[in-house]
Amino acid sequence: MDERLPQYLHRPVQILWFASDEFILVLSTIFVAAIVGGVIGWSLVLALLLFLPWKRSKPRGFLSQLAWRWGLVSLPFYPGPTQTRFYE
Repeated sequence: MDERLPQYLHRPVQILWFASDEFILVLSTIFVAAIVGGVIGWSLVLALLLFLPWKRSKPRGFLSQLAWRWGLVSLPFYPGPTQTRFYE
């Protein structure tokens, strides 16, 4: 079985000129904006254009950590975001 490895392992997966998490965000926003249309659709696209530069100023993996902090995602083998004490 042949598997391809990227040339540089420390670089994130890139689709077009977006990182993989940005690409999913862009596609879903454009899809929802096309369905909704009108002022709400254009405001979603505008919010996306404002969000992407802000996100790129943050470290890699920022969105997954933010989703964990808000309680949207649980990371395996990690305590919840509201726990103040952790005993190993």
